Amino acid sequence: MSAYTPSAKWQWLQNEQMQLDTGFAIQATPFGMHQLIAVDDTHFTLEQAQWFWSFWHTLEQLQFNEAACFAATVDALCCQQFVRQTGHKSWGFSPVSQQYQPAVAELVLLAGRVMMLAIVTNCYGASSQLLLLDSGENLQGKQLLAGQALVVLNDRLQPAQQLKPTSQRHFARSA
Repeated sequence: MSAYTPSAKWQWLQNEQMQLDTGFAIQATPFGMHQLIAVDDTHFTLEQAQWFWSFWHTLEQLQFNEAACFAATVDALCCQQFVRQTGHKSWGFSPVSQQYQPAVAELVLLAGRVMMLAIVTNCYGASSQLLLLDSGENLQGKQLLAGQALVVLNDRLQPAQQLKPTSQRHFARSA
């Protein structure tokens, strides 16, 4: 796993989309520069390395191969650290829980037309920022893609428990 272990060589690159240069390869995220906050420091920090491992260990449960786990981890980290906070889009999803408070780096299910798997990247009290791991549709039929970030109220989420591994998951422009 040495190629996937954070090091002092890792740097964020800002091109048309945010990328991570690991010294071995450049990993593109699905996030364009218009979606991101201003990035002053492009060095990979110790805090980012800690979050990297939190996301990695959560995503490992899905039994992705190492490259897919790495890509999803980098996408989740970029989402957490650099994606602009937006208003919630909860009207497109069904309430499925009460008083649920997910934790950052927790796998959750989002209730659209079908349940979509996501990882929590930030918590904002009554809402959470997610990185979708599945593609699907919201209740109005709007197509949502894996690798997309969105904010929803926590009552639209439920914990993803006893997930069965699948090779059907797709990541937009990353894994």
